[in-house]
Parts: sequence; structure tokens; C-alpha cells
Amino acid sequence: MSRLEFLFADSLGEGIVHAFTTRTGGVSEGPFDSLNLSWSRGDNKDHVAQNRARVARALGVTRLVFANQVHGDTVLKADGPPEGWSVGEGDALITSQSGFALCTQVADCVPVLLHDPVNHAVGAIHSGWRSTVKNITARTIAAMGAAYGSRSEDLRAAIGPAISKANYRVGPEVLDAFRGLFGALDERLAGAMDAEGGAGLDVAEAVHRQLLSAGVAQDHISRIRACTFADEERFFSSRRAARDGHAGQFGGQCGIIALRG
Repeated sequence: MSRLEFLFADSLGEGIVHAFTTRTGGVSEGPFDSLNLSWSRGDNKDHVAQNRARVARALGVTRLVFANQVHGDTVLKADGPPEGWSVGEGDALITSQSGFALCTQVADCVPVLLHDPVNHAVGAIHSGWRSTVKNITARTIAAMGAAYGSRSEDLRAAIGPAISKANYRVGPEVLDAFRGLFGALDERLAGAMDAEGGAGLDVAEAVHRQLLSAGVAQDHISRIRACTFADEERFFSSRRAARDGHAGQFGGQCGIIALRG
């Protein structure tokens, strides 16, 4: 069994435990090899449970807590760990309770972690292109404000590994949706348009701009720029699975955050 490998951000501050997982260090096999943390893609559930337990032990938390992600904009408040794995259906989790960890599952989408060091609250966001169009990041920041008194200027944020613009070609309808958010798409957001009207899109860059627009300071934001599609040894990728002929069968890594007890 390979060793666990975690990636960390330098922007989240003290008083928390956090990590972005990679695919190494677990017991899953085949397209889920090896540290698959996703419950929903056909992997052996005992293997997933073992993987989740390994991560929880390594990070020193009692539980990992998830949402049933649906590419929407629902923010779920976790007042304590649920009986099972999931708090409910949504794409962001927030809490001011310590001990258990909030998890956002991704395999190309953008994971975002938030920490309010003033009011001692955290959030974990799954921002695929659909949730980005719905600005789930701003909704999560607003939810933390309503629940815990969080102010955007106090927040620390980390954007984890996601698919890069070079490897994420989208069609004209997706580009139009992003133009509705940002106006004309500059070269940092989108690549050159192809004959069908599609182009490469940097969803993580869009999320970065949404954090800034919501009032998070630039020096409170970090981004891990690893590409989940390009780095097969370290990350799961939905797009790569489709390219390789097993669409729908792939594992998931996580962004994880918890308040220290």
C-alpha cells in the first residue's frame, strides 16, 4: 500500500486542520486506485470506508462529513456529525463545531476551503461549472455570515487542485453562461475559440474572481495549481476517465477542513 499524500495551503491560518487529498495511500482497486473517497461511483464501499478512516486518523479528526453533491448551490449547516456519512443534498458545508471534518469531493471540479479565524467557523465548497455559474462560493460566504457572523474580509480561502484550462474544453453554451457572469472572457479565463464555438475554460480562475468579488482579500487566498486531468499519478479525473473509455467509473479526492478541538 502506498503512503498517504496530502497537499496543504498556506492561506488558511491557525486553529484548523486541513488537507487536499491525492489518490495515493488507499486500498481501492481498478479505476478507483487507490485512495478513493467517493461513495457514488461504484467502488467497493468497504474500501471507501477504509480509505476515509485512514484519512481521518492521519488528520487527527474523529469523522469525515460529506454532502450528497448535485452541482447546485445549496449550503448545508453541520451542527454535528450525522448518523451516516452525509449531512444531506447540497454542494457546500459549513460549521462552527470542532472535531469532525467537512469534505468536498472532486474529480476535476474546484474544491474551496474557507476559514473564519475570528468567529471560528469553516466551510468546504464543491464548485463545478454549474455551481460556479450559480456562485455557490458567494452563497457559502453569505451563509457563514448569517450563521456565525463571519465577515468576508476576515475569511481565509484555499482553492485546491482542479482541471486546467488546457484540458477542459467546454461548448459555447457554457462559455455563454460564464460571459453572463464576467462579460467578455479574457485569456486567463478562456482559451482561443475553436471551430465549434468551444474553448478551454479555467473554472478555478472564475472561483478566484468570485472570492475577490465577495470581499475576500487577495492575500487571504491561495491556489494549488496542479491539474487533475494531467497528473494521473496523483489525481482522479472525470474527463480522463471518459477519454480512457470508462466514463462514470472513477474515484474522487477531497478538500477537507476542520476546526481544532
